[in-house]
Amino acid sequence: NTNNQRPAAVVLMDKRNDLALLKLSSLGMTSTEEKALIRTLAINIVPLAANGLFRSEDVELGEKVMVAGYPYGDIFSNTIKVTFGNVSANRGMGDDSSQFQIDAAVQSGNSGGPIYDESGNIVGVVVAQLNKLKVAKALGSLPENVNFGIKASTVKQFLISSGLPPKWSEKTKVMSTKQLAKIAQKLTLMVICYQ
Repeated sequence: NTNNQRPAAVVLMDKRNDLALLKLSSLGMTSTEEKALIRTLAINIVPLAANGLFRSEDVELGEKVMVAGYPYGDIFSNTIKVTFGNVSANRGMGDDSSQFQIDAAVQSGNSGGPIYDESGNIVGVVVAQLNKLKVAKALGSLPENVNFGIKASTVKQFLISSGLPPKWSEKTKVMSTKQLAKIAQKLTLMVICYQ
C-alpha cells in the first residue's frame, strides 16, 4: 500500500545467500503502532531479525511449512499471500547445505519472505524457485512445486555477522493455518526496490 511505505536502507548484504538486512531510514514517518512495535522489539530493523522468531533446529524432511509473502508485488493486490506445503529435501540446488527444498507454491516476489513451521517459528527465508522452462528444455518434462529456502541457521550466521545475534524461538504448540497466517500478516513486510 503506497500510503504505508517507509524508506529503508540496506545495512548488510550477502549476495551468495541472497539476503539483505534493512534498517528503517526514518522513524518520523512511521505510525505510533509501528513505533511501539519497533521499541518493543528493541531494534530499528525489519522484524525478520527480531528476537525469538527463528527456530533453532533446521527443517526436517516431510515437515509441514507455510510460505508468506507478496508474490508479484501489488499487481494482484497489496495484501499478504500464504501457501502451504512440505519440506521436500534438506538441501538445495546442487546439494547446497545452506538451503532446503519445499513444495509450497512460490512466485516472483516471494523471495525474502519467511517460511514458517506449524508452531509459527521461522525456519527459513524464500530464495528461489526452479527455472521450470530451463529444466523442461534439458530434461523433457516440466517440474512442479520445486522451490527453495535459506535455512534459519544460515540466516542466523548472517545476522551474527551484522552484530545482531537472534534469540531462538521457544514456541512448540502446533497452530491452525489461520493462526499461522495471522502471525505472518503481522510480521511480514513487502519490500519494494526502486532503481
